[in-house]
Amino acid sequence: MSEQQKILEMIEKGQITAAEGMELLEALNVTKGSETIQEVETIATTKRNYKFLKVNVTSDNNSVNVNVNVPIRLLTTIGEIADKMTNVVPADARREMESKGIDISSIDFARIIEEIINGTLDDPNIVDVEAWDESHNAMVKVKVYVD
Repeated sequence: MSEQQKILEMIEKGQITAAEGMELLEALNVTKGSETIQEVETIATTKRNYKFLKVNVTSDNNSVNVNVNVPIRLLTTIGEIADKMTNVVPADARREMESKGIDISSIDFARIIEEIINGTLDDPNIVDVEAWDESHNAMVKVKVYVD
């Protein structure tokens, strides 16, 4: 199988983006050798093919148990509105987060979504939070990750 076919198959399987495929094809035109094949293999092994964005919320006393699975394909739509997501957070919740040192306006949601879709996210664990719930006398755990 030729190097060009390998690159096209990698694009088809979603292991690399079309832009990365173009770069590799251009590199093939410049040099044809083992270096290019190694570059193709390196890119293929660094990509991850995530299927779901998962959100799990649990508590010690089982008063809360939520599992949400969002298909990665849906994230492309969410990515288009990601910059506006922070505006949806209620003002009182935003103030409470800011009082605890969390500035959600500084989070680049669009970039996170882009890295998930491209399979280049370094760590599949996006958010891990543990908080004490006074009203239920339990530790609540929130985990957001890709799988």
